Amino acid sequence: MVAVSPLRGQVVRQDRVADVVSPAYDALTVPQRRQYRAEHPLCYLHVTRSAPDEDDADTVDNATLVRRGRAALEELLAADVFATAEEPALLVYELETATHRQRGVVAEVSGHEFQRTAKPHEATRPERAALLAEHFRFVRAASSPVACTLERGARLDAALSGIDDDAAIVEHTGADGLTQRIWRVTDPQRVDEINASLINDDLFIIDGHHRAAANAQLLAEGADVPVLVAIFAPEVLQLRGFHRLVKLPTDMDEATFIDRVGRRFVVETHDERREPVAGSVEIGAAGAWHTVRFDERPASGSALVRLGSLDPSVVEREIITAIVRRDDTDADVEYMPDEGDAHAVAAHAASLGRVPILVPAVTVADMVEVADGGLTMPAKSTYFVPKVRSGLFLRLLDDAFA
Repeated sequence: MVAVSPLRGQVVRQDRVADVVSPAYDALTVPQRRQYRAEHPLCYLHVTRSAPDEDDADTVDNATLVRRGRAALEELLAADVFATAEEPALLVYELETATHRQRGVVAEVSGHEFQRTAKPHEATRPERAALLAEHFRFVRAASSPVACTLERGARLDAALSGIDDDAAIVEHTGADGLTQRIWRVTDPQRVDEINASLINDDLFIIDGHHRAAANAQLLAEGADVPVLVAIFAPEVLQLRGFHRLVKLPTDMDEATFIDRVGRRFVVETHDERREPVAGSVEIGAAGAWHTVRFDERPASGSALVRLGSLDPSVVEREIITAIVRRDDTDADVEYMPDEGDAHAVAAHAASLGRVPILVPAVTVADMVEVADGGLTMPAKSTYFVPKVRSGLFLRLLDDAFA
C-alpha cells in the first residue's frame, strides 16, 4: 500500500512552458543537450546538470555541478516562472503524442514511505546516485517526477478519465510533437477516488531509478526527503527497448565478432534491417544485418529464471560480457533509446565506430515480476515513452533539511 500526499509545490506558468520545460534527457546526445541549453537559458537542464554537458567536462566535480545548478534555480525563481498554488493539491498529468496518450497523478510521497513501497527493476550506478543526492542536499529542489506504475491500475485509470480537457491549468505542445497538460484536482470526491485507487498497491518504478537511489541514500543519512512522483496505470504505458552500441576490442573485427556470436546462438544474416522481436536481437556488423535468435524463453519459473531469460539480460551476459569484455574490465558500451528510428541508431553507431545491437522491449509484466521478486534488470533495460519532463513541477525541499 502507498500513501500519497498532495503536492506542496509549484507549477510552471502557462506563458513560460516553452522557456522552462526540458526535453527528455536520455533522448538527446551530449552535443544536442549543450545546444539546447545554449538556446534556452531558462530551461531546467541548467539546474539538473551532469558532467558530460559542461564545457569543463573532464575536470568538473560534483560540488561545482550542484553549485551551478543552484545558481540556475535561483535564476528561475527570480524570473518568476513558477506559480504557487494557495493549497497543496493532487495534479493530473497527461502526455499525448500523435499515436498515444497517457494520464497519471502527480503527488508527493515521504521518503520513508517511498522506500517502503516503491520497487525498482533496474540496477543503478553509485556515482550517479551520489551526484543526485548531493544535488538534492545543495540545490534543494525536485522537478523531475519519479515515474511509477501499479500492478493493477484499472481503478486509477477510471479515476483520472473524467477530467475535463478544458480545465487544464497548463497545456503545451513542444517542437517534438508532445502535448503536456496539467489539471489541479479540487473535487474532494475525485481526490478520494484517486487515493482509493492507490491504497492497496505498491509502486513499481518505471523511470527515475537514480533519483530513487539518491533518496534512499539521504534517508539513510537521516533526511526524509519527499519524493515527487508521477503514477500511471500499467494499461496506459508504452514501453520500448534500449539499444546497445558496442565498441569491439582492437583485436576483434566485426566478422570475428559475428562468428563468435554464431557459435552460441542461431544467426541469420540478411541485407535489410529487421525489427527486433522478443527472443532475438538485430546486430549490424560486417556490412550486413544479423538476426540473433536466443534460446526459447521458459514458459514459467521463478523471478530469477524470468530475469535471466530477458533479452537485455541475455545480451549483457552472453554477448557483451562473454564475447566483448576483456581482462575483467567493463566493455565499452553506449546506450541509445528506441525512439522509432533504427536508421538513426545505426548511423550514430557507425559515426562512433561501434556495432549496434538493437534490443526489443521487455513487457510491463516482465518488469513487475522481476521487481516483485526483489531483483533488478541490467541498466538501461526499459524505456517508457513518452517520458515525464523536468521543469513542469517544482518541489522546494528546504523543509526536508531544516
